[in-house]
Amino acid sequence: MNNKVIQKKEKISFLIIGSKRFKKSTAKAMVEEAKKTFEHVLFITIDKIQIQTSDSGVGLFYKGRNLLSYDAIYPRLSSSDFLLGEAVIKAIEQSAAYSPVNLKAYQITNHKFYTAQKLSNVGIPGVLSTLFISPKFSKLAVKETGFPFVMKLISGFAGKGVVLVRDPSQMNSILDAVHLFEEFICTQQFVKSKKPGTDVRCYIIGNYVLAVKRISAKGDWRSNLSRGGSAKLINPSQEMLDIAQKSAKVLGVDLCAVDMMDKNGKWVVIEVNFMPGPFMKYLGDMVVHEWIQFIKRKVLLKKKKELRKEKKAEKKI
Repeated sequence: MNNKVIQKKEKISFLIIGSKRFKKSTAKAMVEEAKKTFEHVLFITIDKIQIQTSDSGVGLFYKGRNLLSYDAIYPRLSSSDFLLGEAVIKAIEQSAAYSPVNLKAYQITNHKFYTAQKLSNVGIPGVLSTLFISPKFSKLAVKETGFPFVMKLISGFAGKGVVLVRDPSQMNSILDAVHLFEEFICTQQFVKSKKPGTDVRCYIIGNYVLAVKRISAKGDWRSNLSRGGSAKLINPSQEMLDIAQKSAKVLGVDLCAVDMMDKNGKWVVIEVNFMPGPFMKYLGDMVVHEWIQFIKRKVLLKKKKELRKEKKAEKKI
């Protein structure tokens, strides 16, 4: 006798819209996990979508099908998709589909200085940050942060476009190269942690927080796993939980990741990630499973509420 429990697929559909620079292993894991739960699952990259406007509103089409007909849509987009990404997420927001993210969060998190400013405005502790485009303002920025400081390209991701600047000569050579591309630059005070090369990522999954400690690769001060770092699950402190949940609430999202560091015994936010990777090398399918199950619960709850409304309307008739 086979004792294996067969999970029932719900009669709901799920669409994942991936970045042009999507990671194949993450996309594959999400699709495989979703197929265990949803009746119909589709993964498509944003560059394959056609946007149409008409008197009845905006539609997102792929092979003749309006993608806004899906019950749940999770756009996992990066700064490289920004021009089309804004239009796609706005169309999703105007549809009946459930999405765990929104346009406001996409705009804010893809602008590192704006993220720091937005969180700071509501009292969430962060790192001293400045923003400029012209090299002539660099001296003013250094007065605020001092050396060493972290220099980030506004459009950088996964540790790319992030440099630790140790002295004026290094700063000037970097600025000369960056200025050629007229990139906006965000500088941040370098946080001297008790344990250099480590930080904590808190995955926000609704009211649930999954905390992971990241450790940089030998010789690298950045703790990004994409740059050879490692990760392990930890029990988050109440301070971590409060900061992570408040950050997600400010952005109005159900799913995101809040990265933070210990600064003089206090936790501060260094970045909020709109499209976090699930750290599968170290966590397996744990994060992906939680994402999919959370989205399923939200869709089913939404459908129950809609059904109640319909029954009430019928009774009035």
